Amino acid sequence: MRTVLRRLTTTGLLATGLLAPAASALAVPALTGTAIADTGGSSAYGLTATGPVNLPPVPAVSSGSGTTRKTLLKEETTRLVTASVLDVRAVPGRASSSVARLAVPTAGLTADAVSATCDGGRGSAHLANAVLAGRRLSAAPPPNTTLPVDISGVGRAALIINKQQRTPDGRLSVTALELTLPIGGTAIRVASATCGHAPVKKPVKKPVKKPAAKPRKPVKTPAEAPVPVPVKHDLPVTG
Repeated sequence: MRTVLRRLTTTGLLATGLLAPAASALAVPALTGTAIADTGGSSAYGLTATGPVNLPPVPAVSSGSGTTRKTLLKEETTRLVTASVLDVRAVPGRASSSVARLAVPTAGLTADAVSATCDGGRGSAHLANAVLAGRRLSAAPPPNTTLPVDISGVGRAALIINKQQRTPDGRLSVTALELTLPIGGTAIRVASATCGHAPVKKPVKKPVKKPAAKPRKPVKTPAEAPVPVPVKHDLPVTG
């Protein structure tokens, strides 16, 4: 273990300030919400790191109803990973995350843009001008594409592109990039979105209007005959 730590110091991974706790301004709500499968609960974050180098998810959003969105112009808390313009959005049944100008110098990983989208339980990831140790990466890789990468003086790392997995509550989680380094289990995750199926809205039953009854035509009663008026005449008499 001491040998590994000396190597990390040599490569600059444990340089001064690398393990410093994140600033309070980076605190975000926990992503392990109580949403259950197919309720549409969604969440997203731009960047996180776990292990000896710890960076909480930034920025991060979650939504059970309505739309939530956050944008972070720059992330350079550690020298292990840097990024610019991190934008995340969540709405019931859909979530998205995008990160620009990503760089992980130790692994030779760079990208102009990285994004992940989860929509109605289906996910996808997209990379723009992404390079890993001099090797250009596919712009739209299939789910769970895994690539090994050798880091001089440290060992072999692994990069999973378009990582897709189901959460315990049945929702889908899509992470555009997950880089695991041989540094005490350090893992860097970039552009992640989680969603379930959008809640189905029950149609509102409109009351059925009964056709208005047609007015009945008045029944015509026959007019009464006029009372006869006697007419007086003189009748001639013959004799």
